[in-house]
Amino acid sequence: MKSLMNCIALFTLLLGSNLIIAEESPVEGETLSSVLVALTGLEEAEGRIFVSVYDSKDTWLGEETVMRSEVVIADARSEGVVRTELSLPPGEYALSIFYDANDNGTLDTNFIGIPKEPVALSNNARPKFGPPKYKDAVFTLGDEPVTQNISMEEI
Repeated sequence: MKSLMNCIALFTLLLGSNLIIAEESPVEGETLSSVLVALTGLEEAEGRIFVSVYDSKDTWLGEETVMRSEVVIADARSEGVVRTELSLPPGEYALSIFYDANDNGTLDTNFIGIPKEPVALSNNARPKFGPPKYKDAVFTLGDEPVTQNISMEEI
């Protein structure tokens, strides 16, 4: 567990403490596909989750994202699962997600950078030694929709 917490701490430092919500508009005429995100582990949660989408190892967990999205849990929860849909051009992507438990718009961490709020990654990737790896969280989006079933873990 301590190893996981150390890895998450590094993840948090890379993610940064100020999250700016911005969804980029697709290029005109660009074909889009859907990523359906289904989050479990938030059955009793209120407030919001924040989803960041990355498309390269070089930008993974940094400030440069393809998209950042804010989801109101009450509006997206059905039968205990929080669902959202992201529209993206076909390609390779990885997701990082956090639950904003205190509704302040940022991922809160302790004094050494370990998240105080639940976090999750696409493919249910879990860091082992060091920060989470892009290769563990990356998935391919083609012309057909892709579903990411992700379990949110309390840290």
